Amino acid sequence: MDTTNVEVIELSLEKAIETKLIQANVTEQILGALKQKYGGMKLAALNDKESYLEIKAAAKDCAKVRTLTVKICKEGRDEAVKTQKSWIAKEKEIVGKVAEVEDALDAETKKYDDEIERLSNEEKERQESAYINRQAALTKMGASYTDGSFVLGEASFESNLIKGSEQDIWEETILPKFQAEYEKIEAVKISEQKKKDDEAKELKRQQNELTHQQEEFKKQQAELQRKLDEANKVERDKKQAEELAETKRRSDLQNKRFEELFPYNSVGEGVDMATLWTLEEDNYATILADKKGKLEAKKTEDLRLAEEKRLADIEFEKKKAIKDKEEQDRLDTIKKQQELDAAGDKTKWADFVNQVKSLQTYDMRSGQYRTKMMTAIDKIAEIVAL
Repeated sequence: MDTTNVEVIELSLEKAIETKLIQANVTEQILGALKQKYGGMKLAALNDKESYLEIKAAAKDCAKVRTLTVKICKEGRDEAVKTQKSWIAKEKEIVGKVAEVEDALDAETKKYDDEIERLSNEEKERQESAYINRQAALTKMGASYTDGSFVLGEASFESNLIKGSEQDIWEETILPKFQAEYEKIEAVKISEQKKKDDEAKELKRQQNELTHQQEEFKKQQAELQRKLDEANKVERDKKQAEELAETKRRSDLQNKRFEELFPYNSVGEGVDMATLWTLEEDNYATILADKKGKLEAKKTEDLRLAEEKRLADIEFEKKKAIKDKEEQDRLDTIKKQQELDAAGDKTKWADFVNQVKSLQTYDMRSGQYRTKMMTAIDKIAEIVAL
């Protein structure tokens, strides 16, 4: 559509809208008057009713203009909507008829585009797959990726060329150059490796020889050390045997002297009983004789004192027994007398008879006294029988 015609249509529409509003008395003058008259109105105070009513009245005047404007514009929009719907219907009718032909044409062109895209994708996939394989082959040879190119020795190709080249160019031109460099490098590596292997073998031989020499030296040192240890052991054994013999001599001497001296000096008075072996023989003999003499004298004195004590104890016990017996007899007599004094005649008589019965009789040798004793026994029997 011509731009000029669009502008004319827009101006005509704007003129028609203004005309409708002017006819309803909605003009710029009216709007300016509303703003002039009511634009600065405010409450005189929050609780001022008079100014409140004035503002309410002014708002009603504004509402009338607003309501009238909305009504006129809505009527205009409704007419415009009807016109728009007619245009849309006609658009759909014509577009539908064109689409019957156009869609078929688009479908045919899409087949071509899809095939071209498929072939392109296949080519991309083939190139990507081939590039991955080519990368792997180059990497396996030892090629490195530097600044967008694969490099191996003197062979260097950009990655885009390696990726986009045809298979025959890759196989006949690019790959052989890398292969040649790889073989040269491998030949150098093999040569260097052989040299390293030879050097390693020589080093191993030298190490083995050195190890053998070291082992021989160790064996010699070990044999020398064995002989030295054996000599030292003989010397140690000899010294140990001498020390043991000396220790045994001292121990035997200590035990012998201790056994001899202990009975006479058990408390170790005047001599160290643990170091008797250190004494000279003459000194020890003097000490032993002295301790023996003193012990014998002490034993004799102890025996004398013990005998005196024993005899004194016997005499004391005798006297004590006699004294105890006399005291007991006295006490028994007193007790018995007290009992008899308290008892009746019958009891007293029974005690008398018991005393008579307890009289001791004797076997007499001469006839005279044997007759008297027999007479006495008969009298005792008569008394007991009373």
